[in-house]
Amino acid sequence: MRSKLSSGMRRSNLEALEQRELFAVDAFSLAPIDESTLPPPAPIPTTVTDETRSIDGTDNNVDNPEYGSVGEQFLRIAPADYGDGISELAGADRPSAREISNALAAQDPDSAGNQRQLSAFVYVWGQFLDHDIDLTESGDTEAANIAVPTGDPYFDPDGSGDDVIYFFRSLFDPATGDSVDNPREQFNSITAYVDGSQVYGSSQEVADSLRTFEGGKLKTSDGDLLPVDEDGNFYAGDVRASENIELTALQTLFVREHNQWADQIAAANPSLTDEEIYQQARAIVIAEIQSITYNEFLPALLGEGALPDYAGYDSTINPGISNEFATAAYRLGHSLLNDDIEFFGNDGRAVFDEVSLAEAFFNPALVQERGIDALLKYAASSQSQEVDNQIVDSVRNFLFGAPGSGGLDLASLNIQRGRDHGLTDYNSLREAYGLPRVASFAEITFDVELQQTLEDLYGTVDNIDPWVGALAEDHVAGSSVGELTQAILVDQFTRLRDGDRFWYENIFSPQDVDRIEQTTLSDIIQRNTVIDNLQSNVFFMTASVTGTVFADDGQQDGRRDRPQGQPGVTVQLLNDEGEVIDETITDDRGRYRFDNFLETGDYQIQALLLTPTGPVAQTHDVLISVSGQAIRNVDFGLRPQPKPRPSGPRPQPLQSAPLKQDQPQSPRDQAFADATTLDPMDPLVIDLANELDRRGRQR
Repeated sequence: MRSKLSSGMRRSNLEALEQRELFAVDAFSLAPIDESTLPPPAPIPTTVTDETRSIDGTDNNVDNPEYGSVGEQFLRIAPADYGDGISELAGADRPSAREISNALAAQDPDSAGNQRQLSAFVYVWGQFLDHDIDLTESGDTEAANIAVPTGDPYFDPDGSGDDVIYFFRSLFDPATGDSVDNPREQFNSITAYVDGSQVYGSSQEVADSLRTFEGGKLKTSDGDLLPVDEDGNFYAGDVRASENIELTALQTLFVREHNQWADQIAAANPSLTDEEIYQQARAIVIAEIQSITYNEFLPALLGEGALPDYAGYDSTINPGISNEFATAAYRLGHSLLNDDIEFFGNDGRAVFDEVSLAEAFFNPALVQERGIDALLKYAASSQSQEVDNQIVDSVRNFLFGAPGSGGLDLASLNIQRGRDHGLTDYNSLREAYGLPRVASFAEITFDVELQQTLEDLYGTVDNIDPWVGALAEDHVAGSSVGELTQAILVDQFTRLRDGDRFWYENIFSPQDVDRIEQTTLSDIIQRNTVIDNLQSNVFFMTASVTGTVFADDGQQDGRRDRPQGQPGVTVQLLNDEGEVIDETITDDRGRYRFDNFLETGDYQIQALLLTPTGPVAQTHDVLISVSGQAIRNVDFGLRPQPKPRPSGPRPQPLQSAPLKQDQPQSPRDQAFADATTLDPMDPLVIDLANELDRRGRQR
């Protein structure tokens, strides 16, 4: 759906809001709340140890103080497979990375959404998490440019045959790469632990630069956004905070979350120092990030029960990031990206015009203009793309600019980076992770066309680039990834959890662990933004509309109390531009169902009613305002209809988060709230209509 918002629409929304607010005030008188009758606030989670987690990851493991710390080499599960056994790129006999990208990675323009109805938050959180656990820095002296096929429509439009996509090799440990016994090894520039380093930093210098040193709080800028550097870019604990606007929104959210905890902690115990408040708030936020990752994000992506149960801290486990994870498997998120980003209000409708993904890179001004609330609502209210070999045009041809003007191809970069790091081939990597080797392309995927493309490119199953092979695999049942990706992610995230002495289940009391685990990402969004119409699990976007097409009086079975459903009627789902996006036929009882909603917003249900003179179209408007909504009784025919009634989360009037006296609501927040507040009488009107209809049928 591509909703556009005109200024006229905004004016009409605001005018309607004024009338609704007057009506609401006249209709209800609210009794004052006796605060003495309210339950006491829940105690603030507090660690059971006085020891605090270091910023750079050192000393987490007492026996091996460097485990998981800044600058540690990436681990290897499979031996390195450099071209010369030492440092030269792997895969010298394979096609160029761009040739493979052109053959495999171009997004099908007709594809949208994904089979398991994952929301866009899967890739937004996935990137936010990635920036917590690994960073591979590129050099600027050792080029390994990617050859572009002659006549490439984007990168060689004039057919010169000498164009390249610029690529520089990763920095590596200078003590490696001098023999086959000591091959080149890259290193992690941030901490490996899930420790909120994207919020707090991986060095003391960065951590200090983010603090106010008053009341334990982190710095913010106007609009309660991230602080801004001298170049006008947002900065946070990770250097990539301004990379795209959805990532910036999550980075901002967790700075707000830290600061609201700091306020609570300071109010509950005024004797605490700035450092004590900061460390307690930091420990809580890290615990929330860990819990969301393991209790929401990973079950959404991998399916329930993919990871073994937590059995406590194990000092023998190295939590370090594996090269195979960072350079191949976890880059699956690039296939999930949508080609545009939208901005939704509390009612699930657009409040600003969409932007292309290409426009969303390094665009802090857009966040300053529009805030983060509508971005977070959109991420929860739109499905992602499927996990597969395809990635959208904005990152395959226009990453960071147009071709020839800084533009890159993310698929090509992923393939080339795997070769740069000397990753072994796909089949050998399967074997290293305890999976059986495949003997044919048909064992990788049931997709015959994809089988043939892989064979045309590689010739043998024993020479496939690991990023390509992992994404080509059919998905594990109940999961959104294939066998190899599942194995790599389970290994990595199990080690990150079990090898962390400061894991939240290891440092908080059982009561506090329970409270932390009951706090969802949805909760954190709603207490730090003006969004309050949000599903409990923001990692899925689902909705459904059901109803019945009834026959007219001449086709009833003679009993007026038992209207007859009409089978074989075509019913269509239309988007807000009037395009048919789905179609079904009523069953033998005249019933139909739609559950193919890729995002929230306005839709129409259209039935082509059968008449003696031919089909006649009849339509009903429906609004999907939040994921999880199930709208029933959208019926057609001559039977009098009650107003369709949604089930699930009910749209509520959008209200701003509590404001401090010295923090007036920004014009952006006020406009956001005003433009999307829902009619507070809607639930009453729906109930009244249903009750009148019930009484009429009884008579």
